[in-house]
Amino acid sequence: MGNAICDLFGVRYPIVMGAISQTPELAAAISNAGGLGCIAGAIAPPDLLRSRIRQLKELTDKPFSLNFPIALTPEKDIQAKMEMMGEEGVPVVITSAGSPRVWTKMLQDRGSKVAHVLPTLMHARKAVEAGVDAIIAEPAESGGYRGDHEVSMMVLIRAIRRAFPETPLVAAGAVADGPGFAAVIALGADGVQLGTRFIATLEANAPEHVRKLILAATDISTMSAEGRIKPRINRPELAEEVLGERKQTQMGQVSAIIDSIEPVEKVIREMVEGAAEASRRLAHNIEVFQGAAV
Repeated sequence: MGNAICDLFGVRYPIVMGAISQTPELAAAISNAGGLGCIAGAIAPPDLLRSRIRQLKELTDKPFSLNFPIALTPEKDIQAKMEMMGEEGVPVVITSAGSPRVWTKMLQDRGSKVAHVLPTLMHARKAVEAGVDAIIAEPAESGGYRGDHEVSMMVLIRAIRRAFPETPLVAAGAVADGPGFAAVIALGADGVQLGTRFIATLEANAPEHVRKLILAATDISTMSAEGRIKPRINRPELAEEVLGERKQTQMGQVSAIIDSIEPVEKVIREMVEGAAEASRRLAHNIEVFQGAAV
């Protein structure tokens, strides 16, 4: 039996890029390194989005995804964009911030696998009822759009896995290294979605102030923004200290354990190798105390 996410998406590693870039270069680097690259599709007009999809297909022959927070996609464009997914042969479409019932079947009928990003077990039930191919569970620690709920990774992944043991499940947020990757797999996830860690890569070409804020962050450097979808952002105190002004950017709590800007290929390789090493260490420790208890 293979990994559920690798099998579903046709990738080497169950590592999914979050919706952190509208341009194809970072997505191509991640897909070429064995993960599932992604273009954020909410903002660009349909013609521009089509052009970016075609650019991405010139940069990689590996699977990739398009991400649509439904609430952030202009209503006048969304129908055309969703139809385009079939026309352009997009392998995976990731939806969020809206009902999974609206687009899932249409996208599947046109050949795309559909994953839905969600913050609670209640939302997971709706996604499964809508027939999505995979769930991407986004906890309170994430830098993404999490709504009013503050469910932690430790609870969210376990709750969804127990309720839906057969549904491919991706953990989004709170992971930036191998031990974190191993931890969410231990909780029951089949893979991981990375946002902040991939922003802190050479290929992301993130603005200098964004890089500085991520690298300077500690465990108390982020907070939930105000508003309906509540992304996680840096605290103004961090920006004042690092930049001398109150700039804000989306970033997950996991910024606290990111201390370098690395190539995508190195990030993925070290994450996979680190997860394997963490798993061996965990198995050894459990065997030790299990033996001591006998």
